[in-house]
Amino acid sequence: MTEQNFVFDPEQGRLRLSGELTIYQAAAAKAALRQALEAATTLEVDLAAVTELDSAGLQLLLWLKAEGVRLGRTVSLVNHSEPVLAVLTLLNVDRALGDPVVLSSRTE
Repeated sequence: MTEQNFVFDPEQGRLRLSGELTIYQAAAAKAALRQALEAATTLEVDLAAVTELDSAGLQLLLWLKAEGVRLGRTVSLVNHSEPVLAVLTLLNVDRALGDPVVLSSRTE
């Protein structure tokens, strides 16, 4: 289990998540997401450094999008990491989130 890191830039309205977004980090993640959402009318959540996503992490992302709508704010999920994309496509919720998903051209 790795530590979750949240870096919020209020001037840019950008929250960068790194590490795992799982049940083990859910409480801390929700607090960071709520704080960022309250501070920005337009929030961009960078998921490039998320190394693991489970159903609790997905619930948080769905909550964030819904809460943004409720509060009249724009929330965008960007730079989806491979682990995030895997969960979103497996559960067929990538389109439900409403954000463009750009696949990496990286080869391994």
